[in-house]
Amino acid sequence: MNWLFVLPGFFILLLAVLFFMDSKKHAGVLARQTAPLQLLLIVLTSAIALLSSGLLKRFFYSPQLMFVLWLLFWLLLLVLAVRILAYFVFDFLLLKKQGIRYPKLVKEVVVFVLYIVGILLILNYYLNIRPTALWASSAVLTVVIGFALQDILGNLFSGIVLNFEDSFKLEDWVRIGDREGRVEQFGWRSFKIRTIDRELIVIPNQTASKAEVLIYGSGGQPVRLKIGVAASYQDSPDRVGAAILKALESMTEIRREPPLEVQLVDFADFALNYLVKFWIDDYARHNVIASEARRRIWYTFRRQGVEIPYPKRDVYMKQERSAEIPRQALAEVLQGNDVLREIEAEKFRDLLALAEYKVFGGAETIIREGDASDYFYHIYSGAVNVLKNGQVIARLGAGDFFGEISLVTGEKFNATVVADRESVIVLVSSAHFKQVIDMNEKMALKLSQVITRRQEEMRLFSEKNRRTDSAVLHKNSANLFKRIVNYFATKK
Repeated sequence: MNWLFVLPGFFILLLAVLFFMDSKKHAGVLARQTAPLQLLLIVLTSAIALLSSGLLKRFFYSPQLMFVLWLLFWLLLLVLAVRILAYFVFDFLLLKKQGIRYPKLVKEVVVFVLYIVGILLILNYYLNIRPTALWASSAVLTVVIGFALQDILGNLFSGIVLNFEDSFKLEDWVRIGDREGRVEQFGWRSFKIRTIDRELIVIPNQTASKAEVLIYGSGGQPVRLKIGVAASYQDSPDRVGAAILKALESMTEIRREPPLEVQLVDFADFALNYLVKFWIDDYARHNVIASEARRRIWYTFRRQGVEIPYPKRDVYMKQERSAEIPRQALAEVLQGNDVLREIEAEKFRDLLALAEYKVFGGAETIIREGDASDYFYHIYSGAVNVLKNGQVIARLGAGDFFGEISLVTGEKFNATVVADRESVIVLVSSAHFKQVIDMNEKMALKLSQVITRRQEEMRLFSEKNRRTDSAVLHKNSANLFKRIVNYFATKK
């Protein structure tokens, strides 16, 4: 029996083994990739065996045909062997068994080297062509090709160095020059990064190897952001730093550890420049988080009177549009307030002169439950949410008010109030109220009745299924009356 008939049987057995492993989910990709190649080898080895057999050899045998068939066999066998070896080393042993993610370029370079070695072996042992003689005879051609492929080879070797240096990996966020994105793929000539705007940028390997690369790490690693803030020389660094910390303390996307830092970095021509440093978890959202931090700082500066200065080198006088609320409009608004309308006209005018207003941005906390009470708040424009134990119990709009208990009793706030959107809030200081208003029993009784009724309306808003109990209202009003009298130290 001709031993060449063993070759088709071997490849049939190999194909069966790979498909069996495919059914066990061990080598499904390899079986599908190599099946056409193995079928060709089965056909080719069968033809070689038949043409070498005693009967057909007499009529169809041709040395030239057999030479070509054997050359095709060795080339196809080389391709099959390299594919199987690359799969078991990289995909099976490293990725599946060890969990090591390797760059695609590394596998491609190893496969390329194996092909070169296999072809040289075929040239040497089958075609009797010595590689040294081949290289010597094509020295001039090699130089010409080298110059022509200079950039390509430069990118290739730069890519190999970048992969083996392990400077940055797949899924890392990097900045190269003015380009920033997440590394998606390494290739022979270049690698690809995906920007935050989902744009795909192809960067030559040689460019990355020569340029300064800033590596932020993968998305799961904490990253520190820096934003610049300028403030006037009239505002002390301690005051500015405290305002910035207050503005950012409630941002959930800023890590509490390591703590946020505010550093004074420069005495500029017209401003003190500060650098705000904080850590975040998701670098993919760094632009959004930085924008929200700047927005909150602006609103906090506006409320606390911290100036963000204009350049002093301007040679023209800029006329600012007044942001003050007209006193007449403010008086009309406050006269409709249930609490303040009980005050005598003369006292009301004195109190109006001492009123102030502040602007709060959406999601900013105006008062916190348990904080000491300093002001009575009237909503001039916008809307706020009243929270108790983290749940919204009321929503107030323009014309509504809150903090009335603190105005007349000095007690701490019993709820948290957060701006739903940008809101202008008129503030009446409890100290000024106590200074201006001559509290007496009649006035205290009126205020206690108004405030008790107001509290019941708020309670009914969150508990719509309960009815107002007049006895409870009277009891609460009497209790509040005593607290008001005690706070203002009036005598019966």
